[in-house]
Amino acid sequence: MNMTAIRDEDMQGRKAGNRPWRWALLALTLALSLPAQAESYRMDLIVFLDRNAPGEAGRRATLPSSATAIALDNIAALQGAGIRLLPESDFALEESWQRLRNSKRFQPLLRLAWIQKDPPGERGPALRLRLGQQQSLTDTDGGAFLIAPVEGSVALLLNRYLMLDADLAYTQPNGSSYRLRERRRMKRDELHHLDSPRLGIIAKVAKAASTGGTP
Repeated sequence: MNMTAIRDEDMQGRKAGNRPWRWALLALTLALSLPAQAESYRMDLIVFLDRNAPGEAGRRATLPSSATAIALDNIAALQGAGIRLLPESDFALEESWQRLRNSKRFQPLLRLAWIQKDPPGERGPALRLRLGQQQSLTDTDGGAFLIAPVEGSVALLLNRYLMLDADLAYTQPNGSSYRLRERRRMKRDELHHLDSPRLGIIAKVAKAASTGGTP
């Protein structure tokens, strides 16, 4: 048999055998070049007050760092951040809310639910919370500022883990203030509690169905 023909046949066999690997590499390259599918998460939370919890005395009121947070009525900014607020009729922690309402010790202040697409790892959009009528107080330098009885922000973050970043203050008319400032790792579909001497949060995060457009 002609040796040249044998070599040609062997080379053709090798090329044919390599084709599946070449197609697999091509498919992998194409997959990596496509944009990652957006992940959407649903957050439900309750802010509540502990009327008689023991703890340290309130400190002088300070404004939480919520100046850059998005107000709940700023629909355009919320949409730009990939956040869609859900109506109260779709709230998922109704049982917890009713338990707090029926308690003599706890007072539920706010219930809030939203769906967020692709939560950021750091310094992402936060939601500004402001409850009650603003009151005028004086700072240490003698200047006056306005602060609501409950004021601050909450944000959903996603780095290696889902995180709830909360910074809230409860301020009494006499100017003493209690702060809840915590970043908590959130396991999906579990109920989480964030506590301070006066303020508390109950929260739950779950995977939401991904959509092609803005939430």
